[in-house]
Order: sequence, then C-alpha cells, then structure tokens
Amino acid sequence: MEPLDDRVARRLAEIKEQERGLDREEAARAAEKADPGAAVVQRRKGSGLRSFLFLTGILVLAAGLLGTAVTLSRLAGKDFSDARREGQATVGRCVEHGPLSTRGFGYWQACEVDITWDDGQREEVTAGVVFDSADTGTTVRVGDLGRDRTTRLLARADVEARPWLRWIGYAVGFLALLPTFVGVLLLREVLRFRRSR
Repeated sequence: MEPLDDRVARRLAEIKEQERGLDREEAARAAEKADPGAAVVQRRKGSGLRSFLFLTGILVLAAGLLGTAVTLSRLAGKDFSDARREGQATVGRCVEHGPLSTRGFGYWQACEVDITWDDGQREEVTAGVVFDSADTGTTVRVGDLGRDRTTRLLARADVEARPWLRWIGYAVGFLALLPTFVGVLLLREVLRFRRSR
C-alpha cells in the first residue's frame, strides 16, 4: 500500500493540473471577448448545402400546406341558401387554369356567364370555380353572394356546399403557420450570418 503522503501529493498535483487547464480556458474566453474577430468558427464541409436544403424543405412544406388549405377551401363550394338574390345563368366559353394558382392545386375553370336575375336585371360576369366546360350552353340556377374585390361570387343551386371541407382547410392552414414561422426565422438567421461575414 502506498504511503498517505505520496497519495496526497499525487492528488494535489492532479488538482493543480486541472486548475491550470481551467485557467487556460478562461484566458481563451477572455481573449475572445476582447477581440470577437479572433474567434474561429469551425464549419463542417457541406454544412452550407445542408442548411440550404433544410431551409428549402421547410419552405416547400409550408407552401404545400398553404396550397392544400386553399384547395380544400375552394372544393368546399358556396352555400346557395346564403344568396341575396337568385337567377338563371347561361354558361358561355370557359378557360382552364392550373395546376398551381392562387386557388390552390389542381385544374379549375373560369367561365363567361350571362345571368338573368329574378328581378329582371341582366349581368355578364366571369365566374371562376363555379362552372366548367361541361356546363357550356346550359342554364343553371345560381345565387348571388355579393362581390369579392372585382369578382361576383356565385353559388349553384344544384351543388351542395361542404363546410366540413372548408374547416379541414382552415386546420391545414393553421398547421402551415409553424413551418412558415420556422422558415422565416431560419432565412433571417442565414441572411444575418452572411451579412456578418
């Protein structure tokens, strides 16, 4: 067995070596605070590409969820019982839009429609999403839901609204907020890092 004095001396030497190591670390931190430009940031090779791909993935996920929310809302249709007035619409020429648009994913058509309201007024409008080319030349019972900016909102009497689909769209849109927020924060940090270099 080792004498007590030798063990104490060896343990004291270990403690002093640990103190010297801590002093070196503290001196390095103090030097870094004094001159932040002296601090060396080590980045692994390819980390810029990985960061770019991750950011792109987050933003594509957010855009996909938002597009899905808009698509579900479009497919829900409008409720005919909310109409302010009713009339007969004769569908003319239709133009197809899509597959990606402000109305979401998939193809939809905007048609020129000649409407004769029950009060005798006539109106020519271009209605999107309500009609398609299969309705060309036919007369359809419609309801007036008012205006949205420059567009007349119409609801068909022969198409039942699906409000549950609109609520699912709202939920998906709410889920899209998280990746959108994360993507914006990541983009801000990437731009801030590039600017500071």
